Amino acid sequence: MAARFIRFTPLLLGLIALAGPFYATAHEPITTKVRFNKEVIRILQRNCLGCHRPEGVAMSLATYDDARPWAKAIKEEILERRMPPWHAVKGYGDFLNAPSLTQREMDLIVNWVEGGAPRGDDKDLPPGPLYSDDWGLGKPDLVLEPERDFKVASDSDERRVFLLPSNLKESRWLSAVDLRPGNRSVVHCATIYLEASQAPPAGKAAGRVGPESAVLGVWMPGQKTVAYPKGVARFLRAGSRIRLEIHYRGAGEDTKDRSQVGLYFATAPPGRQMGEIALNDPGAEIPAGDGLHRVSQAVTISEDAEAVAIRPGVHPLLVSLQASAQRPDGTEEVLIWARGYQFDWRPTYYFRRPVALPKGTRIEVIAHFDNSESNRDNPSSPPVKARWSDLSSDALCAVVISTNRAGSDR
Repeated sequence: MAARFIRFTPLLLGLIALAGPFYATAHEPITTKVRFNKEVIRILQRNCLGCHRPEGVAMSLATYDDARPWAKAIKEEILERRMPPWHAVKGYGDFLNAPSLTQREMDLIVNWVEGGAPRGDDKDLPPGPLYSDDWGLGKPDLVLEPERDFKVASDSDERRVFLLPSNLKESRWLSAVDLRPGNRSVVHCATIYLEASQAPPAGKAAGRVGPESAVLGVWMPGQKTVAYPKGVARFLRAGSRIRLEIHYRGAGEDTKDRSQVGLYFATAPPGRQMGEIALNDPGAEIPAGDGLHRVSQAVTISEDAEAVAIRPGVHPLLVSLQASAQRPDGTEEVLIWARGYQFDWRPTYYFRRPVALPKGTRIEVIAHFDNSESNRDNPSSPPVKARWSDLSSDALCAVVISTNRAGSDR
């Protein structure tokens, strides 16, 4: 996997710049007691090996020989807080799946790098496997997969849709959903939908998702699998179809994939149902040359609900995005404030505790974009007007809030 870092752009830029100087000082004196095989590998295991592992989407850091050439780059990435990727500003939203390193973990890595990056004794390595391909929530109640393997070209960068019949003879309540990639080296991310009607033919290029499709879950490498809150589930009708949309990126050689969707069922009807609030303006545009363009959207909810998770989907020109809830009693709460957004890395943010959204709450999203020549992340030079369809089938600025509401009536 060491040759596959080219598909992990946010880290790549820093690694290329920093790797060379490290080799020039490869024989630095050892001045630290911190060892890779004792302290550092355990930090990487908890925070990094979901992506940085053999046959994963980024170069491997799973062994000393893998990691040492990148030591100074690793230090730079964590000090600049580019790794692990997490766009939510601390203090604005309390999230269950935040992957941030602790200050002690950061200090240990810095100490290791600046002290000569020693290996340590192999007997100090963690027992057992460093990572697992097993289902994050245990064996699913139902596993769905395409009928045949999908061929992924060496230079692929495409989205594909697979329609998976559930073949359920009776309706069930869904409490969690997960994805197990068939080939982790090419599955960049995936979105799992409950398809109601008129989906594109299986295996065809993915298009925009209409209102008839409900998002069941989003999978990204390294992101912790999170079940719905206790007592919350989503209704799955008998005969339902699951729509699986996968973003593939080639691994430098022709290969294939057959990923699996795992469904977990509740044992009894829940007290609350899952749903979503979607904010999206398909007509929004970002004028060419505008260095601080504002896009805003708002919706007022018509029934009591609670926010369980939030997921922004935006153009790479984004500078910042804030979603807030303005309640009828006059209180206001910022659900998320995202900065340093990476178009290639768009996790779902799960609230540690559900956020109350009483009937009449106004959800507002305000985003700012930089479409000027001075934006080094601008994909166009010179800048051009940006619209919905640029770069992907995703909206220019969309936010989906997963919610639950009282009742299990169907």
